[in-house]
Amino acid sequence: MTSLQKILEPVLSVFHQLDWDSSDFTSLETVTLRAGTSKRAFKIFFVALLGKPIIALAIPQGFHLPVFEDLYSRYLDFNFDLYLLFKHLELVSPETSYLLYFDEQRAFFYDIRGQECLIHCSSPGERAERLFPSLEKRKVESGSLEAIGRKTGDQLGRELTGWLKIWSAELATRTNARKTTLERFCKKLILARYYRVLFGPESSQILFEGFVNDPSHRKASSQMASSSRFFKELFEFFQSRFDLEIFEPHKAELSFLHKAEKKKHLLDLFLLEFNLVARVKFSLDAFLSAWCPEQEWLLFTKKTYTASDKGIKRRWAVEDMMVLWPVLIDLRQEGTPWALHLFEETVKHWMNYNQSIYGAPGTGGDKGTLSSLQMDLFGLCPQAVSRDGRIPDVVNHALHTSFRILGIDKTQERENFLFLLTAKCFELWKKYEIQRKSLKALEDVFKRPIL
Repeated sequence: MTSLQKILEPVLSVFHQLDWDSSDFTSLETVTLRAGTSKRAFKIFFVALLGKPIIALAIPQGFHLPVFEDLYSRYLDFNFDLYLLFKHLELVSPETSYLLYFDEQRAFFYDIRGQECLIHCSSPGERAERLFPSLEKRKVESGSLEAIGRKTGDQLGRELTGWLKIWSAELATRTNARKTTLERFCKKLILARYYRVLFGPESSQILFEGFVNDPSHRKASSQMASSSRFFKELFEFFQSRFDLEIFEPHKAELSFLHKAEKKKHLLDLFLLEFNLVARVKFSLDAFLSAWCPEQEWLLFTKKTYTASDKGIKRRWAVEDMMVLWPVLIDLRQEGTPWALHLFEETVKHWMNYNQSIYGAPGTGGDKGTLSSLQMDLFGLCPQAVSRDGRIPDVVNHALHTSFRILGIDKTQERENFLFLLTAKCFELWKKYEIQRKSLKALEDVFKRPIL
């Protein structure tokens, strides 16, 4: 029996015992995948449900699966080989939801979309106990794979910050960079990756995968683009396109990048590993869990279940499109998660205003331009209004007129809130399909309203 047969036949035998038919499987193919100067070969085939592929099965050729403990010790979710598989499957079979990656002993079962490892097994016995019961055909038809436990936002946030702590310590040791400099740098990088997760590779300036290569072939890094130049262009993309001051380079940050670039392959390896952190960890829930104290979440939970404190109607004064008094939030009393919830409420108010008063975009509704509307001396109006009277940039309008934060005294607290509020704006763009425009009014949320 060949090595491939020894790996494949026991797994196929179990699938047949779980009521999968031979017609449910595609033929076995050899696929060679490359990144940079490195390549890997795999045997790949698919399991289909109702004629559509649902699970990809892959077997490494000429190398071994990673040891889960080695990955987790550095808070990585997969390695270079699995990265190649994810990229390939998303290209050739985007409808496939899961990946079973296995050899004679070990197995990894992944949710492809989130790149999250749902089950890992170090022996055939663990497969039989922990993996295969969820793969019975009738259970899969009933949604057993979706029912496999996922990590909570709290777990994802802890793992993301765990990876950041490892690398912050390494970068600080090698460059003598200050903690505050590295914190600011890492938050920019996280926001950039979150934007990429939400909106895809729309610009070469946010192509993190350009630095993915076999980590055992460090010489290949010399052929890559400059890491420090990549960071500068990445941050320039967000600063110039969306007026995000949070991405403005500080002198200490430029000094850090200059020193790090001189440390052979340091930034290349940092960027490589950044690509090996699961996509699912770049979510607002994970960020809030990682950067907000537990008591703020307790406040959020309490307010969520207190009917009298829901919504914004009783918290602000608004007339037509003018805000006479904005929503005021004291972070010390209410916390960041609740503040971001209220901010979303203000955005939804202006979206509803556009639709209910002036009709959906393109309907031709016309109630007049800003100049024809009666103005209130003390009210805040939109900075721009479309010809049909709608507010074209509801997110920026909400930031500028409708939402004010109190209770922030320290620069670090201010930067931390801006980081999370920026992520919230990205989320709202995606969630409500809002046109992505300038966020130059972000800093306005700290202005005190005029009495």
